[in-house]
Amino acid sequence: MQNILLTGISGSVGHYLFDLLAGDPRYHLYLVLRAPAKLKRALREYKNITVLPLDARALPAQKKLLKTIDYAVFIATSWGGYREPWRVNVYPLFRTLRALDPRRIKKIIYFSTASILDSGHRPVEAIRKIGTNYIRSKFLAHKMLRYNKLQAKIITVFPTWVYGGDSRHPFSHAARGLLALKKWARFLKYFALDFRFHFIHCADIAALVKYLLEHDTDKNEYVLGNEPPLSAGDFVREIAAYYGQRTPFQIPVPPRLLVWLAKLTGKHPWDQYCLEYRNFVYTVLNCRKLGLPSETDTLAGLLRSLER
Repeated sequence: MQNILLTGISGSVGHYLFDLLAGDPRYHLYLVLRAPAKLKRALREYKNITVLPLDARALPAQKKLLKTIDYAVFIATSWGGYREPWRVNVYPLFRTLRALDPRRIKKIIYFSTASILDSGHRPVEAIRKIGTNYIRSKFLAHKMLRYNKLQAKIITVFPTWVYGGDSRHPFSHAARGLLALKKWARFLKYFALDFRFHFIHCADIAALVKYLLEHDTDKNEYVLGNEPPLSAGDFVREIAAYYGQRTPFQIPVPPRLLVWLAKLTGKHPWDQYCLEYRNFVYTVLNCRKLGLPSETDTLAGLLRSLER
């Protein structure tokens, strides 16, 4: 039996990944849960699960346990605040990596974000000056991982826009926004913005993570997203079509207007940069490329899943 350490398991991606791994007799799962009640599963039904009721920042102190880990998946992320992104996204990560047994650990999967990469998959150097604390913490962790002694065993995944959630899974941040967008789609569908991006459902991310854990790969960095990328105008028009609304025309919105409004309303410099850059398009990995089944690799499928 292989020991898998999982952080961030109570989030949206974490719930889907739990569903894929928990019933597998090949694995014993060590779940790092600051608030175990947030994982909406009957954990007592599983004999191959151990809950570690602690904050990720306390994980490096579990030195004896960490020496027994065969695989580690680091999903836990702090999004906001001044110090929290560094205290969660950077310091405990590298302290935990140092505590792993390099002779035993087989593979480590670390969750970053596609936002720190340009379309050539290069880190955006401007982040050093204008990134939010969350973005800067992910940027720094990515830089440092390249020089870690376990680097050859680390796979970094960069999810694009992440949607997911239903009656059995918590909704991701983006999914909550998408559900709120429904009532505005009838108005927004008439506007087109040349802002291109990929999206991916949490269920597909979980399936890809399981695949990466169980198979050899020829790369150690993957951007996760579906194809083709959509423009913001296409995105809203497809949402409207899903709800039975036609879009006879769209009015192009000048990107400079949005940048000007962002500056006028005091948006963070990183938000202004994203509006100016606009082209968040990558070479992506998704379930279809690996021949894995997916019901959520289209926008219509994604919307159906959120209504379950």
